[in-house]
Amino acid sequence: MPELRPARTVRATLTDHGAMLLDLRGRGRWYVLGPSGARWWYHLTHGATTDEAADRVAAHYGVDPERVRADMRALAVQLRARRLLRPTGLRRLKR
Repeated sequence: MPELRPARTVRATLTDHGAMLLDLRGRGRWYVLGPSGARWWYHLTHGATTDEAADRVAAHYGVDPERVRADMRALAVQLRARRLLRPTGLRRLKR
């Protein structure tokens, strides 16, 4: 999966209870993320890769990182389909 960033047409409001995403294209649709999805979105907006963001979510909740990575990848597929996430076009090199 390519690295992803929120699309420029999306505005987000994040709380401890989740997030509301507003897509400014077209009719301005709203989307809701639960708490873990909101935390993942936050980390993406602050420069983390999709897997790094998932690992931070896993650490925060004390759960299996592989499970969170799988869940966040599934979420990413849905958000990409709605054009709320876009590929960065650049892949980070592994160290």
